[in-house]
Amino acid sequence: MGAICDPFSISVRFMRREIREIFVVQLSVMLLVASFCLFKDVIAAYSAISGGLVCLIPGLYAAIRMTKKIGQHSDGFGTVIIGELGKLMLTIALFVIAFVLIDPLDAMSFFGTFVTLQLVYIAAPLFRANRLRYRRS
Repeated sequence: MGAICDPFSISVRFMRREIREIFVVQLSVMLLVASFCLFKDVIAAYSAISGGLVCLIPGLYAAIRMTKKIGQHSDGFGTVIIGELGKLMLTIALFVIAFVLIDPLDAMSFFGTFVTLQLVYIAAPLFRANRLRYRRS
């Protein structure tokens, strides 16, 4: 009965599904943008993939940290803080690595893809909420 009625396990399963959906959308958008960048040149395409990975990898790290089981005596706040701080540090590290190791780098493709994938964090839940609202009507 504990596993069925446990609100935390229900919210973690829901959160994992949401995270998986956002990750799939981000991956699809990254590959789509990189495909369009191929019309410009190969440098723009791999720059777009690099910018996408700089967004995807830290996001996955934070998602994994935040979906871990929280102990009985914890409110989960520390888990969220560690996940977000780790995401920030990993993002900074990946930016540094990208700018040091990738030469030449098309900055417009790199940052354009990075910003686009950041916007997916906002757009995907809004799209889902809008779809649910119209389904109830």
